[in-house]
Amino acid sequence: MEVVWICLLLIVASVSQTSAREDLRNMAFIFGEKGYVTVESDQAGEPLENVTICLRHFSDLMAHQALFSYATKDQSKDMAIHMETTDPYRWYNVYIGGVDVSFRTPYSYMSWQSICIHWASETGALAFWWDQKPLSRKMVRKGYSIRAHNLIELGRAHKENIFFGGEIQDVYMWNYTVEARDLRYTEWHNIYPPAVVNWRDLEYEIQGNVALDSIL
Repeated sequence: MEVVWICLLLIVASVSQTSAREDLRNMAFIFGEKGYVTVESDQAGEPLENVTICLRHFSDLMAHQALFSYATKDQSKDMAIHMETTDPYRWYNVYIGGVDVSFRTPYSYMSWQSICIHWASETGALAFWWDQKPLSRKMVRKGYSIRAHNLIELGRAHKENIFFGGEIQDVYMWNYTVEARDLRYTEWHNIYPPAVVNWRDLEYEIQGNVALDSIL
C-alpha cells in the first residue's frame, strides 16, 4: 500500500502544469472546470493532534464544492473542507478522520469570505471562524491522530469528482492550535510559530485549468 501511495504522488507530480515555490502575497488561484492545485507542507513526520487551517475564497457557484483536502494513504478525508449553498445559507462541511460536521453561515457571493478551523485531538473540539467571527464549536473524532504523510489539494476532493469554481488565496496550515485572538486578525502570516503551509512561501503545482493572478 505504501508503494501505491508513493506512485500516486509521483503521478500527480508528472502531470502538473506548473511547479514552483513562491511568495504569493496579493495573488490568488482562479479555478476553472476540474482544475486544482497540489501543495507541499513543511510538516515533520509526527502525526497531527492539533491543527489550524485558514484560507479565503470567492465564488458565486451554488454547487457542492471542495476547498481544501488533506488525504493520507489510509483516509482520503483525513482533513477536508467542503461547502454547499442553499440560499440564504452557506454550509461548510469539515471532515476530520473521514467524519464530517457542518457549520451554517450567511450566503454571500459579492465578496471574499475568510474561514479558519482549528481542531484538538485531546478534546475533539472543532472550532470554525467565518470572517473573523467564531461559530458554535462541534465535537468530532476525540483522541484521533491525523497521519503526517499527506497529499494536500486545493479546489478538489481527493478521489472524488468534486471541484471548486472561483478564487482561493491566503492558505495557511499550522500543526498546533492557533490562539483565538490571532484568528481575529487578517495578517495570518505574522502568526508564530510559522505555518507548515505558508502562502508567503508556498510550494505548489497547478493541475489542469487553474490560473495564478493578482487580486483585483
